Amino acid sequence: MQRVVHVAVAAVMLGGAMTGSAVRAEAQLPTVQQVYDKYATAVGGRDAWAKVTGRTEKGTADITFAGLSGSYVRYIGAPNLMRMTINLGVLEIDQGFDGEKGWQQQGQGAQRMPPDQEKSLAENLQTGATFLDPGRFAKAEVQSKETFDGAEAYKLAVTTKGGAEQFEFFDVNSGLRIGSVVKSPAGAQQIIYRDYKEFEGKKLSTKVIQNQPQGDVIINISTVTFGAPDGAVFKAPAELR
Repeated sequence: MQRVVHVAVAAVMLGGAMTGSAVRAEAQLPTVQQVYDKYATAVGGRDAWAKVTGRTEKGTADITFAGLSGSYVRYIGAPNLMRMTINLGVLEIDQGFDGEKGWQQQGQGAQRMPPDQEKSLAENLQTGATFLDPGRFAKAEVQSKETFDGAEAYKLAVTTKGGAEQFEFFDVNSGLRIGSVVKSPAGAQQIIYRDYKEFEGKKLSTKVIQNQPQGDVIINISTVTFGAPDGAVFKAPAELR
């Protein structure tokens, strides 16, 4: 009888210790605002980004599963405009969003993007310092600290105001965003952000890896120019207007 009592007490004490450890681990996690404040500082500060009205990125793209490489150009303009072209020689990929319509074409005429992709572009393509404000999400929480792409990272679960769910990963030490996992009806897509470099006092990832079922698409950015691109580059193809 005495032995049973001792075991029970030990179990209660162990449970209390485990609960205490869990509370301490949870208490060590920063708030969402603290994560984004560190991120903002790491990429140059909110004041520097607030002046940005658009940018032009140039570099190369590697379609690993097809063994193809080519030039990459992407234009971003206010409030959420985007145009991207990848010239692979045998094929040119053209994608864009004019603020209302998203399209993509790969040598067979322009096709309208699925509604979920259009919604995602409308919400995630932000100019200025908006991308550094967690208030743009309907819901956000720091879930855990875990390893992502070989680095210790804070994992944030966010829900956009349009209802899309995704995870964001921020390097514990540098504060930089190093990855995302975006959910969609077609499944989850993982994106890795590496090799941050400074352009005009602001930092951007210069190696973006999109993990896809058939293989990776790797974007390597060599130059970034800030300023609003010519509005004509964002016009949808004539057949979609």
